[in-house]
Amino acid sequence: MTNQLDSLMGIAGVLECCVPVLSLAAYIPQWRKLLVARNSESISLISWVIWAVAYVISVFYAVVLLQVTGFGWPLVATTALGLCFVLFTMVLVWRFRPQRKAVDKNHLSQKPQIF
Repeated sequence: MTNQLDSLMGIAGVLECCVPVLSLAAYIPQWRKLLVARNSESISLISWVIWAVAYVISVFYAVVLLQVTGFGWPLVATTALGLCFVLFTMVLVWRFRPQRKAVDKNHLSQKPQIF
């Protein structure tokens, strides 16, 4: 039974290592589009922040699991890499946000004229 469990854990570890490759394949088209268009107005930065928080929790879980069981390096590596992908996407979204026009402070300080 132990050999079967060890084999199963080995297979699970290899499959877990495939996650960043598959994730990267999904992120590349989005990154390419952002880099070419240089506009992220239609992309929700709040959604990416939520995904980043979810990945931080996942990394925490993976590290705790590794410390408690001694197993799970592939999970730590893949969740940490996933967090890096999300953070990079957030940087691109933030970087290519259209700049808001500055408010004219002189206009705001002028009192309305009453006739």
